Amino acid sequence: MKRLPLFLLAALALTACEDVIDVTIPTARPLLVVEGAVTDQPGPYTVKLTRTVAYFDAQPQPPVPGAVLTLRDDAGQTETLREQAPGVYASRTFQGRIGGRYTLTIEAEGEQYQAETEIRRTPPIDSIRAEFRAKTGLDEEGYYVLYYGPELPGVGDYYRFKVFRNGQLLNRPSDLFVRSDELVDGRYIGAFELNNNQAEEITFVPGDRIKVEMNSVPRDYFFFLNEIVTQLNNTGLFAAPPANVRTNVRNVNAQSAQTAVGYFAGYTVRQDSLVVR
Repeated sequence: MKRLPLFLLAALALTACEDVIDVTIPTARPLLVVEGAVTDQPGPYTVKLTRTVAYFDAQPQPPVPGAVLTLRDDAGQTETLREQAPGVYASRTFQGRIGGRYTLTIEAEGEQYQAETEIRRTPPIDSIRAEFRAKTGLDEEGYYVLYYGPELPGVGDYYRFKVFRNGQLLNRPSDLFVRSDELVDGRYIGAFELNNNQAEEITFVPGDRIKVEMNSVPRDYFFFLNEIVTQLNNTGLFAAPPANVRTNVRNVNAQSAQTAVGYFAGYTVRQDSLVVR
């Protein structure tokens, strides 16, 4: 009798103990997704409406056309947004301001939703600088972008920083910078590094055109962005179960089973730019 090689016996043993398990994942009802903002800069302000899709569905989220969106503020300013493309709605003359409070009303698919936000105070940007660093155990060789500017006295300010390289927003999960003033209240912020500190760290090279945008955001939107960061980086062997991210969009009819996700935000925009040399 011929003997099978040891590695073949092991492979057969492993194959013999495999079981195929079919898992049926229930399909949830599609939800309205709201993405939009109002700022202290001249519009137009855009709101995008889509529907959620199944978790394993590779198709893009379908737009929600034909909705009626109305934006108003606490000073009596009101405007109905125009649909520019399927599911994309934009203002024309509406102007946001620091200190203003805003309500977005959405009538879509037989339901009415509302989202409320505000535009908070903001400090100026003093400057941004590019600093060259040689390769070390922590840093890759290249230029690093540093932020300088004052922080307003009084705890309760929240910020998002966006970095654009040659006109393109750096938009990976590790590029989402959100900070509170809890530990730096009223101080001058010097040399705040805006390169991400992940394994795939991006550095800049001579000739790169860098733009930094700082947004002063409401407290709830700050936590929304933080929850997004947590979920986007929730990977690996010890990842926690996925959790729903908060939203400020509510169905006006509290008895309706139809809910919404996403966020309508208000924030300021301050910018500075440089060319790496």
